[in-house]
Amino acid sequence: MKPRKYGWADKAAPYKSWRYQWNVSGVHDVDQIEWRGDYPVAVLELTTNPHIDQKVKDKVAHRLWYQFSGRKLRHVAKALGVPFYIVLTTNNAEEISVCLQQSPDSEWADMPRDVYRHWLSSLQPSPSIKNLNAIETTNSP
Repeated sequence: MKPRKYGWADKAAPYKSWRYQWNVSGVHDVDQIEWRGDYPVAVLELTTNPHIDQKVKDKVAHRLWYQFSGRKLRHVAKALGVPFYIVLTTNNAEEISVCLQQSPDSEWADMPRDVYRHWLSSLQPSPSIKNLNAIETTNSP
């Protein structure tokens, strides 16, 4: 991401605020979909806390397993044929913990930043994703 003149701002905030007020079904944003070329490799839910301990991890995992947002993000990941990860960081992103959420009790892996970068960079599309010719990921006709 390139730096912006006046810092980071969510320019879609007014729309999001307005849309969340509708009493029609539901809406949820996706924090990140990690891609390799034309292929998705993971759906990431990013969340922060001033500190990371087991109690915080348990609360985050519980929230994302049982509440609307986590259920819908797992649905998106399943539709894409990729895993769903929770990425929990401290506010300064110096501490990182990752959970491949497959159950409410899925394990967390604490990673230094360099290990996280290597791990995330190493994710590759599954062979089954590459073989799905029905999915178009470009705007070409």
